[in-house]
Amino acid sequence: MRIDNQDIVRTARQLRDEENEQLHIRPWSRHRHFHVPAWFAAIPAAVIVGFFLGIWTQADKQNKAPLTALVDTIYIKVPVSEPPQTKPAIQAIPEASNPTVRPSASHPRPQQTLGRSLANDHIRYDLLVRN
Repeated sequence: MRIDNQDIVRTARQLRDEENEQLHIRPWSRHRHFHVPAWFAAIPAAVIVGFFLGIWTQADKQNKAPLTALVDTIYIKVPVSEPPQTKPAIQAIPEASNPTVRPSASHPRPQQTLGRSLANDHIRYDLLVRN
């Protein structure tokens, strides 16, 4: 049997039509409808409902009680006595003949205090460390 181009085209069309029949697609429409998401409409509705609910709950409170404020800070005024004003004594600085000042033996330098050793301070450092 001899197969020509027409037979191949016909068989290809049959296969295409059979595959297209198995597909389930909704038909295409030229008119596209703008679909509004639900949250887009829900937010303004919730704002309006909340506003009116707030007015309704505050309406009975405004007529019964005046506006009050709770203050928990206490201010205490403490009288401050001013120290007597005295003029500081002006001391004359003697001029030294030698511009470089050397420390004398009568005024030794104060010793610097250093910290303690870890072994001598009696603190349990092993209790301060967490695993």
